[in-house]
Order: sequence, then C-alpha cells, then structure tokens
Amino acid sequence: MNASTSTPTQDPELGPSAAIDESFPENTTRAWITLFGCFCSFFSALSLMNSAGAFQSWISTHQLAGVDPGKIGWIFGFYNFFSFFAASKIGPLFDRYGPRPLSTMGLILCVVSYLLMAQCTQYWHFFLDIGVVGGLSTCLLFTSALGTVQHWFLKRRGLATGLAISGGSVGGIVLPLVLQRLLPAVGFAWTARAAAAIYLPFSLAGVVLMTGRFKSEAKLTLLPDLTVLLEARVLALTCGVFFVELAFFVPVTYLSSYALRKGLSTQTSFLLLTILNVGSLLGRWLPGYLGDKLGRFNTQIVAISACLAAILGLWLPSDGAKSWLISFALLFGLASGSNISLTPVCIAQLCPTEQYGRYYSSIYTVSSFGSLIGVPIAGQLISALDGEYLGLMLFAAAAYVIAFVCFTVVRLWKTGLVLRKRF
Repeated sequence: MNASTSTPTQDPELGPSAAIDESFPENTTRAWITLFGCFCSFFSALSLMNSAGAFQSWISTHQLAGVDPGKIGWIFGFYNFFSFFAASKIGPLFDRYGPRPLSTMGLILCVVSYLLMAQCTQYWHFFLDIGVVGGLSTCLLFTSALGTVQHWFLKRRGLATGLAISGGSVGGIVLPLVLQRLLPAVGFAWTARAAAAIYLPFSLAGVVLMTGRFKSEAKLTLLPDLTVLLEARVLALTCGVFFVELAFFVPVTYLSSYALRKGLSTQTSFLLLTILNVGSLLGRWLPGYLGDKLGRFNTQIVAISACLAAILGLWLPSDGAKSWLISFALLFGLASGSNISLTPVCIAQLCPTEQYGRYYSSIYTVSSFGSLIGVPIAGQLISALDGEYLGLMLFAAAAYVIAFVCFTVVRLWKTGLVLRKRF
C-alpha cells in the first residue's frame, strides 16, 4: 500500500502520522498476526541487550578475568551503540524495501553471533562478535520490527509497540535462566550454541509474519538526514533520548556484578536480571496502553521519574541487601520498560508514518552515542572508586534528570502548561 493513495485525516494529538491514513487496520487478524511476528523478532533482537549483565559478570570473571571493568564495558557499550547507530543506514532501507529483507539478514547474523561467541576467548573476539555482529543483528531485527508496528497501528500504536517489544523482555527472562542452568553443566561454548538454537525459530517467525504497508518514494540515501534536527521539538527529543540511552543500560549491565561485589551468589545475580525483565515485561506494554489513553509524552515523563526514584530510593541505599535489590530490579524493570518501547512512539508522534525510518534513524544517529559511552563511563567510575558503585548510581540518576527535562520541554512546546492535555 502506498501512502499517497490514503485518505487524509487530522488528529493533532496523534501527530503527523494521523494525516496518512484514517483506516489503519488495527483490529484485523492480519494486523495481530503481524504484531506477533514483531514480538518474535524483538525476542531475538533484545534478549542479549536485556541480559547484558549476565554476560558481563560471567566473562569478567572467566574468559576476561583481570581485564579492567571499564575496558569490558566498551564491549557492551559498543553493542548498545551499534544496535541503534546502524539504524541511520537501515531506517531508509526499511522505508524503501520493507521489513522482510532486513529481518532475514538479522536472523542470519543473530544465529552466527551466538555460534561465534562459543569460540571467543580473547577481548577482541568478544568485541567483534558481541559489539559488531551482535549489534548489527539486533539493529536489523529491531528496526524492521519497530517500523512494521508503526505501519499497522495508529490509535493503539503505543499499546501495540509495547506488546511487540515485550518480546525482548520475555527473551531477557529466558536467557539468564538458560545461562544459570547451562553454564555450570555444559560450559560457555555449548550454552552459546543452545542460545542460537533458541533464537532461530523466533527470528524465522518474524521474517515470515512481518509485512509492511507503506513505501517511501523519496530518494534513497543511506546517510542520516540530520536536517530533521533543525525542528526544535525534534532536537529536544533527540537530547532526551540521548540521556535515556546514557542511563538505561547502566543498571541493566552492572546490576549483576554489583550483587557479586556485595557477596551475593551468582545464582542470585542472574535472578536479579530475570526479575528486572519480569518487571520490564509489564513495563513494555502498560506505558503504551496508558500512553494511548493519557498521552505518550505524558506517560514517558512519569516513567522516567519512576526510573530516577528507583535508583535513588532503592538501589543507592540498598548496600547489597537482597530484598532491596529485588525491589529495585522489579521497579526499575517496570519503569524503564518504556525507555525502549515508548520512545519510538514519541518519535512517530512528531513525523509522518512514511518517513518514520528517516526520523528514527536520524534521531538515533545522535542519541545512540549515549548508549556507547554510558556503560564504559560507568565502568571507569567503578575503577576510580576502587570497586564501589556510588558514582555509577549518581551518574545514571543525573542522566535521567536531564532526560526528564528534555521530554518535559517537548510536551510544553506542544501543550503549554495545560496538565490535562493529552500528548
């Protein structure tokens, strides 16, 4: 379906997307089948991202024992960065060719990355495999699935995006449990191969079930169109997303190693990640549902505030107490679920649907640098404080404060001081 043949309509609260098509097939069987395909793609795309702490704590005490935490942090920082930065190339390809060729390549690289991981023994092995191959596979699967949801849903876009991205939370629940069971029994290599076998059918389901509806007729360019940042609200949103990315991956990556530092068992450290992803499972779709009802930016601002409260109110004073860490993992998972699921919907609210890839790729070209430097900076703060995590926690909290300000500024530009306005 070409967007140019659609019947235009306007709903200023839904943004420019509402001018594309008044008959998004949200309630059709085909739309929900497509949504399930997106769920499966996100399962494969985000499992490693949501379980990075489990891998970080394992390799830092085994294959890379003795390597500086800040240096190991660059592996996962670059993985997070490349997962989003590569969208500057992939987003325009999605607009032109749709999800299937991109998700097919993502499937191949996803399986290959886990098979190669089984052979990794040195720092540069892990950097190339997780950071480059893993990051590119995540970006291909993530971008194609995310764009596909925007093609099929409008009024319920927040809920649909949240439901799809919750596949990554399910993957984040499954992977630490797999690691916990298999690592002591069969070792790292066979555990990585088992992960490849798990993700293959989910990635394949995404390839088969996802289809696009719109096709951009704009000239294809693989360079990000940074002119979209000349729009004041888009620039402010980009800054907000940058600081969300800067903060979000710090607890996800270092919560397990923090638990080990405080004397908790490896089993408990992996369990904390599972609990975080259980909270995130609800946190992926609930903010989307509330965002459709109350406003996407309104809901995101509240969610960012809850992330800040979880860090300062639970993690910071916990001192390694198991009950406090469980509470933090659950609340932060619930609150931070929107960091990935609702942010793309906020972007869609500022642009036409057929240009979503262009806006998404341009915004994440800049904001992805937050995910690049956040984890390594946190690792350096640990080293600078002789293994203590106080600086890391304050760093993440400060980033969330700035993100809160940026998202609030965008909302005020649109709605003024009217608190009940849906946006």
